[in-house]
Amino acid sequence: MDRRDFFKYSAAGLAGLTLMGRLEPAFARKAGDGMYSIVILGDTHYDDIDPEKYHAGYALADKVRENNHRKEFARNGQMWAGRSRNLAKRAACLVDEDTRYVFQMGDLIQGDTADAETHKRYLDDALNLFKTDVAPDLPFVTVAGNHDLRGNDDAVVTKAYTEYMTKRMSEELGQEIRSTNFLFRSGPDVFVVVNFTKPNVEEITSLLNEARGARHVFVIVHGPVFPFDDVKYYWWYLLGNRKDSKAEERRKMRKLLASLDAIVLCGHTHTTEFLDWYGDGGRITQMTMSSVWRDESQATYTVLASGADEYGTLLFKAKPELATEANVALFDEYRPGIREYSLSEAAGSYKLTVDGEHVYVDFYAGDSARMSKRFTLR
Repeated sequence: MDRRDFFKYSAAGLAGLTLMGRLEPAFARKAGDGMYSIVILGDTHYDDIDPEKYHAGYALADKVRENNHRKEFARNGQMWAGRSRNLAKRAACLVDEDTRYVFQMGDLIQGDTADAETHKRYLDDALNLFKTDVAPDLPFVTVAGNHDLRGNDDAVVTKAYTEYMTKRMSEELGQEIRSTNFLFRSGPDVFVVVNFTKPNVEEITSLLNEARGARHVFVIVHGPVFPFDDVKYYWWYLLGNRKDSKAEERRKMRKLLASLDAIVLCGHTHTTEFLDWYGDGGRITQMTMSSVWRDESQATYTVLASGADEYGTLLFKAKPELATEANVALFDEYRPGIREYSLSEAAGSYKLTVDGEHVYVDFYAGDSARMSKRFTLR
């Protein structure tokens, strides 16, 4: 299928998904004018309606944890029996002649498999589905998420993920990929892909330094680099933990990212969040994306918190006992540098456009035919 036929197929594929009529185009652009775009999906948690297809034999010693995971299997199966497939088809309609890649922000699959071969088959099925539904002839780039590395034995499935994905990413990008941390270039811009769950600080630092001098440095990482305003996951950010025992390391990483004026593209939190921060002599802009469409309410872009004053306040309102001196200090450390901030539970698909020095993301909640929100990153 050539590009022209694919665009025709993509537009036709969304017919009937909404009553809005014709799709609103993302942007009008001329081929060869130097602009390019990337269609992005956040976390997807691909799964099957039949939990035995990928989760047969899954068992943990911690039965409470296992039962919680099984509830996620049911959630994912329902999503992928309807809403999530429509979301993917909507994302396909964002592809145009200047689209160079499709990105996915980790947690490609639910994980929770019993063995390495099942895990590889699961990854292959998911990746092939997205290639077919969204853009068969474009490179598809994904980053390791915590669910992608989860199973009866995390070490076994992590090895399986690494073996499968380094080979597949090498094929997708046309260059040798040897690690779950890697770098690729698109003209004057550099994309650094980072393993968030098992961060190799030395390797990540080396790749970021290699990116120095690029027009734009994009960091693709599953989890955020800023603490997240949520009672369960406020500590779960790059090099973060509940006790902030890696504070020195995370500050060094933050300073390195700021020195590159990095644009961070991430997922993990199942939210659409935008954070533009100045500090350490530079700038870090973070766009968090989610394609986990749990219920219809997420098909509407509704802001839960905005502005620096509201950053890091939701978790303390929900659970006042978390307002410890250390936790308050953590968010206070970042708050003065925030120029723009917004948080929404909306899920959908995203289109990043690079136009010279300008970078922006258009967000389409659910399978909406109309753009829900534009975020200016540069």
